[in-house]
Parts: sequence; C-alpha cells; structure tokens
Amino acid sequence: DEERPPAPPLRVTSTKDSSPASKPLPSAPVDEKKKKASTFKFFQNKGDEKYSKKKPEISYPTQFEHTIHVGFDPVTSEFTGMPEAWARLLHTSNITQAEQKKNPQAVLDVLNFYEGN
Repeated sequence: DEERPPAPPLRVTSTKDSSPASKPLPSAPVDEKKKKASTFKFFQNKGDEKYSKKKPEISYPTQFEHTIHVGFDPVTSEFTGMPEAWARLLHTSNITQAEQKKNPQAVLDVLNFYEGN
C-alpha cells in the first residue's frame, strides 16, 4: 500500500449574514463631469461641422518686424549686433568666453529667455 497524503480539511461555512464581509459593497460614486460630458456627446449632431474635429485654421503673423539679429564671430569670439541689455547680462553672467565660443546659440537662447522674464 502506498501512503496517501491526508485529505484536505473541509470548509465549514456559516449561514449567518451579519458578518461585514457578506454585505454588498456600495456602488462607486459617479463623476459629475464625466456624466455631463457623456450626456453632451449623446445629443451632439455628428454631421454638424461645428462639432467636427478639424484642425483650427491659424493665420500667419501680420505686421511682423524682425528688429534684432545677433551673430557670432568665431574669429574674435564675440557676438555682433547684440542689444545693450543682453551684453550687460552676458557680462555679469558666469558664462566664460570658451563656453560662449563652444555653443553661441545656447547663449543667445538663454539671453532671449531672461529678457522676456
């Protein structure tokens, strides 16, 4: 005779329904924003152009004026055409001449950013 493992224990269930685990969970709350959005979509006229998902038409700039053009002279390692305010910012910054020469466009981007703020 081969030895068999013992039989698993029998689960005894209770017929009493007063335990908290046997009560049904409350329903999930309804998000009012989602509810309103879905109602709106239900009444939408899909053939109406007002509700179509076309890209908005954005016009080109008008009366655009390019007033500043800053260049970098790699021979002299200096910027040309730089506004005085930018020159003062660059002079007081901790950006070395070597860093300016290595990446002049990054320097201009930073100066432009700081002037706008």
